Amino acid sequence: MAAFQENETLRMETFSDGVFAIDITLLTFQLKAPSLKAATSSHNLALALLQQWPNYVAYLISFTTIFIIWLNHHRMYNVILRSDSRFMFYNGLLLMLVTIVPFTTSLLADYINTPAHQLSAALYMLLFAGISGTLLLMWNHATDNFRLLKRPAANVRSQTVRTSLIISTVIYTVVAGLSFLVPLLSILVSLMMVVYLSRLKYHREKVV
Repeated sequence: MAAFQENETLRMETFSDGVFAIDITLLTFQLKAPSLKAATSSHNLALALLQQWPNYVAYLISFTTIFIIWLNHHRMYNVILRSDSRFMFYNGLLLMLVTIVPFTTSLLADYINTPAHQLSAALYMLLFAGISGTLLLMWNHATDNFRLLKRPAANVRSQTVRTSLIISTVIYTVVAGLSFLVPLLSILVSLMMVVYLSRLKYHREKVV
């Protein structure tokens, strides 16, 4: 029989929150002031700021996506009572993937205006597919025979959440492939997925 650890869920969520917070902070390093001469004009500064639009786009997508991932992680823990070793390893895998987001964000920002945008966009979407797929692994494990859920577990929308995470994982994966044909599609789909995943509810009655 698996060894359940009811006192570990709070520690896991607290540790995870710290990783998410650090990850979001690292994203701000993509936003740098333009390097111009001291005697430059406001007009030149405005133009230089506008030329950095790829950094702003990449930051916006990554920040909102990480926030929605954290939100779904939080909602998941609101219906989970305890953890076991496998669930903890899945949570560790999720955090490992989340910490790679600043790197793929940098790739997207640096190469969005170049032919290499195809590969950078594909890697960006594949990472989000991996994150969504890991959330799915966590959810499947927690809800299997109500293994880790609070009671009454019948109020948990286990199948709805499972279906939504499958859909998001498939969409991210498909768009990663399509990025080689339509690179900018990744930006549009990423923003759409933020809205889609933000509406995901884990409980039939409580707003979590």
